[in-house]
Amino acid sequence: MNRRSPLFPYWLLATGYWLLLPSCALFDNSRLEQQRVEIERLHQESDQLRREADAIRDQREKEERDRAACNRAFSAFSAARTASDDATAIAHYRAGLDQCPGDDVAHNELGELYARIDRTAEARAEFEAALKLNPSFARAQKNLDALR
Repeated sequence: MNRRSPLFPYWLLATGYWLLLPSCALFDNSRLEQQRVEIERLHQESDQLRREADAIRDQREKEERDRAACNRAFSAFSAARTASDDATAIAHYRAGLDQCPGDDVAHNELGELYARIDRTAEARAEFEAALKLNPSFARAQKNLDALR
């Protein structure tokens, strides 16, 4: 009689498990790990590109806002040039420079106005501001040198 033990199926499973375990090594986990690392690198790269694109977009939006503000300021600068008195001209230049602080020509023209009415400290500050914005601005440098 061929009588099997009731533990035979469990013994077979245990033996099969130990036989199959080494065959699992045939699956190359290193390839999966390389792909995981590559996916992570690509995620990081795409995040970096997204941050760079956002920074470029933000910079362009800022430049556009600055350009629009300077366009509005030109009317104040024009009014300052045609003002009938110095106080009104100074007020127009100040209003324009509040909107567009990066206008080197307006800083220089306000400095010339200050120099003409003997407010040399304010004139010097305006000429220096113009030169800080545009170091090769010869007229502003000449005006600053004339104050010394």
